[in-house]
Amino acid sequence: MDGLAKALNYRLYSVINKQTVKRKKNTVILEMNDCRVQSARKRKNLPDYPCKIAGIVEYTRFAETIDKRIKTDVIACPPDDHPEDYFCAWRFVCTDCEK
Repeated sequence: MDGLAKALNYRLYSVINKQTVKRKKNTVILEMNDCRVQSARKRKNLPDYPCKIAGIVEYTRFAETIDKRIKTDVIACPPDDHPEDYFCAWRFVCTDCEK
């Protein structure tokens, strides 16, 4: 799980967007606090871009590449409602991985 937490910070998204990676025992939480795409849409008074389906595939495959035992869950991602402090959030859990 340490490897996943570290790898999430090497993705291009971590450079062009503002994100938070939180690590606790066998869980990693990724929050996309400021997404360039969603922020631009917000400035133009457009609804959030519905990226949940793409995010499920992308983050699941990314985590599985680090360790096939890691399971990915969406906390919230457009078109879901989300709080003001993030556009999307993802939970990665590995009950079998070293804590």
